[in-house]
Amino acid sequence: MRLEGSFSVPSHPSNVWRVLTDPNKLSRAIPDLKRLELRDPQSFYAEFKLKVGLLSGTMNMLFRYTDLQEPGRLTVTGRGSGMQSTVDLKIDLDVSEENGGSLVKWTADVTVGGAAASIGARVIEDLAKTKVRELIINLRRIVSAR
Repeated sequence: MRLEGSFSVPSHPSNVWRVLTDPNKLSRAIPDLKRLELRDPQSFYAEFKLKVGLLSGTMNMLFRYTDLQEPGRLTVTGRGSGMQSTVDLKIDLDVSEENGGSLVKWTADVTVGGAAASIGARVIEDLAKTKVRELIINLRRIVSAR
């Protein structure tokens, strides 16, 4: 499933770039994060709580930075498993200057497999939209605070 949107923040693109490419800062935007483990400068593990219909538990994901084009474009990919399910995530972010601040355009592609996928497309789509929306709201808050 594909989700997309944009948001404006009062921070310069170089400040937004620093937040987006710092796993410690970026991970604070992940809803219900339980644990973060830095793997190297380009990747990190995240463990977070998730509830999908009757399924409830922990999801473990490896996130990687790819396609880094400072300060305007980056991609964050995630692959994870938990609760007898799998999740693949790809978020493309484009940052441009706008009225002294930044405009961040984003596109998220989410693929769910296993037990979570069997719950139903509507439930999964609603959950994905909710979690991506929470991630973007948190990210906006973190970037605006810088």
